[in-house]
Amino acid sequence: MIKKIAVVFLLSLPAIGFAQESIESVMARMKPDIAVKIAYQETRYMGLFDDEWHGSGYLYAEIPDVMLKQQLQPEVEMMATQGSQLTYSKPATQTFHQLQIDESNPMMASLAAFKGMMTGNLVYLRQLYELKFTSSELSWTLEMLAKDHEPEEDPIKIIMQGLSEKAANKISVILPDGDRSSYELSQPQQGLLVKTKLVALLQSLKGQ
Repeated sequence: MIKKIAVVFLLSLPAIGFAQESIESVMARMKPDIAVKIAYQETRYMGLFDDEWHGSGYLYAEIPDVMLKQQLQPEVEMMATQGSQLTYSKPATQTFHQLQIDESNPMMASLAAFKGMMTGNLVYLRQLYELKFTSSELSWTLEMLAKDHEPEEDPIKIIMQGLSEKAANKISVILPDGDRSSYELSQPQQGLLVKTKLVALLQSLKGQ
């Protein structure tokens, strides 16, 4: 009888472990202490084209509201959000823009979501998205549906996934027209060196 009770107890341990995973614990894990850097591999699937588009680079974030995307391949591009301002640069075409973030614009709304996720700002995400969190013994998934969308269109859908007790390793963005992007993410690097690099990139971008 004692042996049977011990077996039942051991079998219950994994369930106890993953039951503790929550949207709050995931967001706390994503929130940087100082600044965070994540390498990414991006694949875009566009309905009008048969070929997939591939890109890679780094994502940076700093609390409370800074995010920077540094694309290195196939061409260098840099995009940063700081507060409500978006700054974009593409040196190859001498393109430079500064504008206010319009969260009703599908592309900008997905950027806003990335900023909220990378800074661990759950309050901000709940303002923009309907959130659905699920977890298992091995992994977790956070699905987000944009609250603001045209009545005749599907809302933007963002799916963030990760292994249990780890930060996100995959993000999918599905736009109203069916186009979608998939990001494979490395585990975050944090610290003063990351912050120093982020500050330098922001200064370089704003100096365009």
